Amino acid sequence: MDYLTWNDLIASHFFQAEMAGSTVYLYVTEELIIELGQTRGADLADFIKAVKTGPIGVHGKGICQKALQSMNDWKYRRGRKGYPLYVGYLALFVLAAGIEEDFAPHAYYPRLRRLLGEEHTSGQYRDFDQMGILWDDLGRWANEDKLGEVGIFNINIAGNWIHVGRPIAQTLLTEEERRSLPYIFASADLDPTAPPSEEVIAFLLVKHGGKYLRNQTLKLLKESSDTEELRQALLGRIIDELREWDGTAEVPSSDGSKIYGFLKLCCNLDESAGRATLSLRCTTKHEFPEDDLFLSLEDNSQSFSCYEDGGSWSSQLISESDGKLLVASEFDWLKDLQLRSADSRWCFRLPPSPIRVFVEGDTEGLPDLVEVRQLPTQKTFYLAAYEDCWELLEKWGKSECKDFETLRITEGLPSRWRFFKAALAYSDKLIKREYPVLAFPTTVRLELRGIRLDRGNKFFKFAPPKVVLQGKNESIKLYWNDKLLHSKDVADIYELPTESTLDKQLHIEARRGKEILRRCSLSWVEEFSSGSCLPTQKLDCFGNFQKDVDNNTVGVRGAWIEGVDCPPFNFNTLLPIQDGQKIVFVGKETGQIVTCPDEALPIDWYPVWAIAKGRLLNKAMFCGSSLKESEPHRSTCNDKRKLQQWKEILWDSSGRTLPPMEDNRLKDLWKKFQKEAKRVRI
Repeated sequence: MDYLTWNDLIASHFFQAEMAGSTVYLYVTEELIIELGQTRGADLADFIKAVKTGPIGVHGKGICQKALQSMNDWKYRRGRKGYPLYVGYLALFVLAAGIEEDFAPHAYYPRLRRLLGEEHTSGQYRDFDQMGILWDDLGRWANEDKLGEVGIFNINIAGNWIHVGRPIAQTLLTEEERRSLPYIFASADLDPTAPPSEEVIAFLLVKHGGKYLRNQTLKLLKESSDTEELRQALLGRIIDELREWDGTAEVPSSDGSKIYGFLKLCCNLDESAGRATLSLRCTTKHEFPEDDLFLSLEDNSQSFSCYEDGGSWSSQLISESDGKLLVASEFDWLKDLQLRSADSRWCFRLPPSPIRVFVEGDTEGLPDLVEVRQLPTQKTFYLAAYEDCWELLEKWGKSECKDFETLRITEGLPSRWRFFKAALAYSDKLIKREYPVLAFPTTVRLELRGIRLDRGNKFFKFAPPKVVLQGKNESIKLYWNDKLLHSKDVADIYELPTESTLDKQLHIEARRGKEILRRCSLSWVEEFSSGSCLPTQKLDCFGNFQKDVDNNTVGVRGAWIEGVDCPPFNFNTLLPIQDGQKIVFVGKETGQIVTCPDEALPIDWYPVWAIAKGRLLNKAMFCGSSLKESEPHRSTCNDKRKLQQWKEILWDSSGRTLPPMEDNRLKDLWKKFQKEAKRVRI
């Protein structure tokens, strides 16, 4: 096969619609090359020959120069159409990383030369220091050009090896290891919504992953000063996989898959009354069932119920016997607590621990304190601790925390437990080995929370995502299109400005000085066509699947109804009109105004605003068909009375009319109408 065929085969294997929103690793092995080429009678030798020859028209000296010229050819001659033309060369560099050998950066260049059939020489491979340009461009193509719709590609570097660390970072986990991680996570009781410290994760993976991870992976997970940088890179990769895990795992020797989640303690704390009311919520990254979820203790002695309460959280658990809130302090927090559904498909667990860490629940949209599995940085936290921990905990709190204090809680805690509070922790050195739950995060991570159009990084502009910066310290800053962002109200959570244009790529970077630690890209979407959505099954009016039907056949795909001419929306049917109340309907053109019920509804124009008139104040509500079609428009109006009414109700110099407050876009539209009304001359 020629180079172009190899390049597209490899690229399409990794970057595809099924990977939308998921992280792609360019994990290339000899077995994969053979698998991709076998249908055309090609093997590894054929692939090596193709990359040495290069694409047609590329005549650079040496592999690296051919790779750079391939990128330029794809960018300038092909207009960045199709797959990047240099993917085949990056695949070669990953192949040379020697995934079946120990992670040894000093051995990389000899392996690359051996793979290419070149003579052994010492030193860096010619022009290899320029290959970072290709890795960076692949990230731009996947994350910005494609907006994550064929996968998200992160430019990771293993250790401090700026050149060879890039291909090595793609090989830290094999595909087999990656597929085994959900079961290891489930066996180790790792929570994707609140991972513990890196040291705890490393310990648990060594303990539970012996049958599934390679010896070199297990060896790297164990503490070793010689490989600490690679170890941190591997742990960062595993934590990324954990955070993407939805809690589903195929369990050996069982029927089908099981959904694993966690029970989290929640605390309504009344310091003045000395009372703590502790409850339990379920949390999982998997979708909750539409109906209530019923769970029982393993011995079936008690049953509880809950329902989805937003995000990854359930409501507080309620006892089925008396309908009262579950009292979490009645359970022994030093012992394992498990709740299962009747069919055992759902399993939630509260792991035992002598120390429980709590933070304010506003980061999760919850009203009370919520339990987390790791010591937070630069923010207030609370601790519930068993008596065996008090001595070391108080020593650490007084020496390494700000405003550490013991709270006088006399009601609501289990026997021999105390509650502590600190404004923040300066250090974790004194306590993290004894109690790993009190260890700071050591890796920096960006998380986008918002409403996505699809699995890629397209977000609705009316609900911009919040950015969560995890592992932050004072030296790390967050930038939005090169502008410094500041967290508001809640530490580590940032709100994004929405003044950026819709067609502009938006970039977020976590930096330490000039070093970029993490980055991601996204774009705004204001309106979208349902026709652009992925094809799905079509149902008839009875809920049965339809086969071989066209778009004109009556049916339903999710929220989209096809084959039916829907009547125009009656904008007056849903307005909260009280008896005797008057509603003023205002159109987008000057002079378009009617007052109901004194006047008939308009038939030759559509209202944009419905203004409910009250005794003291009026309230404006948007009732237009779309924002794009609702912009104010100056036109000729010969009815001076209507023109005067239109101007007065909108310009509203007395301030009687309350503008729409629920959406910034509506507030902006209202201001445009006010400006237009101010210009009206009677």
